[in-house]
Amino acid sequence: MTDPARGGPETGRPLGPDSRYRTPVGDDIDERAIFVQGPVVIFRWRNASGWPVEYASPNAREVFGYSPDEFMRGEVGYGALIHPDDVERVGREVAERTASGAVTWGHERYRVRHRDGSVRWLYDYTRVLRDSSGAATHYLGYVIDITERVAAEEAARDLERQLLHAQKLESLGLLAGGVAHDFNNILTGILGQASLARRALQSVPSGFVDALEQIEQLTRRAADLTGQLLAYSGKGNVVIAPLDVSELVTEVRSMLAVVVPKQAELRLEIAPQLPPIMGDRTQLQQVVMNLITNAAESLIDGVGTVCIRARVEECGVERLADRYRAPQMEPGSYVVIEVVDDGIGMDPTVQAKMFDPFFTTKGAGRGLGMSAVLGIARAHRGAVRVDSTPARGTTFTVLLPATASPIVVAPPPAPPALAHRRRGTVLVVDDEPIIRSTLVSTLQFLGYQALAAGDGAQALTLFDRHVDDVVLALVDMTMPVLSGPATARALHARAPQLPIIMTSGFSEGEAISRITDVDISRFLQKPFGLDELAGALTAALGT
Repeated sequence: MTDPARGGPETGRPLGPDSRYRTPVGDDIDERAIFVQGPVVIFRWRNASGWPVEYASPNAREVFGYSPDEFMRGEVGYGALIHPDDVERVGREVAERTASGAVTWGHERYRVRHRDGSVRWLYDYTRVLRDSSGAATHYLGYVIDITERVAAEEAARDLERQLLHAQKLESLGLLAGGVAHDFNNILTGILGQASLARRALQSVPSGFVDALEQIEQLTRRAADLTGQLLAYSGKGNVVIAPLDVSELVTEVRSMLAVVVPKQAELRLEIAPQLPPIMGDRTQLQQVVMNLITNAAESLIDGVGTVCIRARVEECGVERLADRYRAPQMEPGSYVVIEVVDDGIGMDPTVQAKMFDPFFTTKGAGRGLGMSAVLGIARAHRGAVRVDSTPARGTTFTVLLPATASPIVVAPPPAPPALAHRRRGTVLVVDDEPIIRSTLVSTLQFLGYQALAAGDGAQALTLFDRHVDDVVLALVDMTMPVLSGPATARALHARAPQLPIIMTSGFSEGEAISRITDVDISRFLQKPFGLDELAGALTAALGT
């Protein structure tokens, strides 16, 4: 601390040019240079309205943009520079601490406005100067610009929030994928038994056939639900091809015209000559369907407007990061699909949870629509943005990368060859008893014999016993003791020409990524019925 007789920050008198002292080793130190050139700005304020400045150190200009003389002449008041959102708090704290008899206080953070309009964060350590009666007459403040530190702290907090959110989505995705996988196993048994019974009873005139067809249809609807779960988890089956967004949106709009209340207006605004996008038609249809359904349900008393828009947008790095919060996406041309409604809107609490699976504001329902939208957009290297205000409506924006690849119209698929019959034994490997029994019955109906094993080790034992009879192996991906890929590798080592069909409750893309080193003939995603199994057998064994 400086000697009051010599002046300095303790007394508020400026340090003179001769303010030097000699250290024990004899070096001269310029005290003033420490404050003039350092990061600490010194102020002496009078205890009066607006905190008029009696002294400001020369480096005040760097932090505030105003010279010390401008402060000391009263051309600018210190209190006038404090950020409007902080001035009440700072004034209250100064008054409280002054009244308490405190001599010093620190750890005070607040914002001030720089001359150029920017906002700076300050750390303030203040000492109260009192007269002989104890009344506060002046304040002596040491302030440091901590703007960069505050920005770094906020960036760290934002990164932590993003990390926690990513971990939450990852955990929910794992849960959703696991539920979908197990559910697909159950549906395989239901669909297989229903389709087998329907085929067996087709020649018998009875109402059972119609009932079984209903069971098959309901099972496939349940399979669509697991598809949404897989889409959210990022493990959905994505068949990528160039798509015409105009055609896709128009098709979905016509399909969902009955969903929108009669009192509401469903508008379509599509920009001409949209470029194609690379995507899966079924999943992107699901995105548009979910968004339109959500918008229609948000209309107050069914009255209002739902508008579907499609356009092209050129997105640079900054726009992708700032508007769509997707800095990882490549800059370029994107096709934008917007669904806008003037319904009830959403508050921030709902918006924070809206992409969570099973979250719904409707009191009943699956709560998977928005989570599927997010999962599908991510799977297509896209992004989703939501703008919503309570009582003023919602806008969902889906951003998908454009492509220069031409759209190819594929011929309609040929019907499966159900009449095909072959002799031979099929080795069925699945740890679910109901699936094993269903597949055995279906194979026998198709003219095959079947051997069933509950895990890979049992399968290899059975194969070794019947090596001359087995013409094909039907192997599940996930099993105890010996996994599906390990079982397939062992079978391939024993019989390199043996066709192997891999089955899984996960999508083909997810499954194939795990068995890149396994030579398989076909893949069947659960649930599948008799028709799908017959087609796969015909393709794997040849006609």
